Amino acid sequence: MTFITRFTGAERVNDIQDIKVIQALTDILDKLKIAYAIGGSMASSVYGAVRFTQDADITVAPFNASADDFCRMIEKDFYVSREAVYSAIRNYTGFNVIHTATAFKIDIFVMADREFREQILSRRKKLLLGGASAKPLSFVSPEDIVLLKLDWYRQSGCASERQWSDVLGVLTAQASSLDFEYLKTWACKLGVEVLLKKAMEDSRKK
Repeated sequence: MTFITRFTGAERVNDIQDIKVIQALTDILDKLKIAYAIGGSMASSVYGAVRFTQDADITVAPFNASADDFCRMIEKDFYVSREAVYSAIRNYTGFNVIHTATAFKIDIFVMADREFREQILSRRKKLLLGGASAKPLSFVSPEDIVLLKLDWYRQSGCASERQWSDVLGVLTAQASSLDFEYLKTWACKLGVEVLLKKAMEDSRKK
């Protein structure tokens, strides 16, 4: 896991209050030693072009042994369905929690025991978002957010302009620092190599 003390892309995050809500959740994950990585539009906004969002996505490692403690701790400030939590852990799917004071929603995806999901957590980056965050937060790497969004774009039938725009934003902003060999290798494994090639071509035109 890479540690970065401060990240200029923090200015792209649209709401400091949202970061504080995420901090409240990640404090619980840290206390329970549950590995996590923030992804979705929040990660693509940090690495690329800002996109307004009223939710966040977080990938977590399976936490069967900590499920009861997680639910007990999260219920202080968030609405959560315990049944949904236990189901997501059993089936490696997702559930959401909603911050009761702000209605900010966080989708939490329990990582399946698959190679790519393991890569996501092992390659995550700890970012201190300027003055907006009191502690570093773990984010999906820029390469992995590109791959994830290309996969989501493919699953949508290549119809989601938001996902495509997010991909181009990250490729454009991070072009000089991306590991393109890693991107190409995993794009082939995930079946999105054609989409990656097109996205790279489109990003160079921007």
